[in-house]
Amino acid sequence: MTFENLLPLLTGPASALGVCLLIGLGVYKLLRDLVVPMMQNAVTRHLDQVDDMMKHHTREHERIMGGLDALNARIEAGVCESPPCKFIEAAK
Repeated sequence: MTFENLLPLLTGPASALGVCLLIGLGVYKLLRDLVVPMMQNAVTRHLDQVDDMMKHHTREHERIMGGLDALNARIEAGVCESPPCKFIEAAK
């Protein structure tokens, strides 16, 4: 093949396909090497934040339930003089 016969192949559809394949390979490597690890780190960080939030919520819920149990015990014993107790007694 001479250069004159090879020139249409180098500048025509075959070269465009080759350029597209090279660009696709570059995008794939960029996604694989940069974007996917970045997203994995972001998801891991988010899940850690959700776990931390859940722990705080559980502790807060336990404190609230303990306070309500103590208030209920004081109301049932009749020794409560705080405003919530008076409000509850008035509602009965």
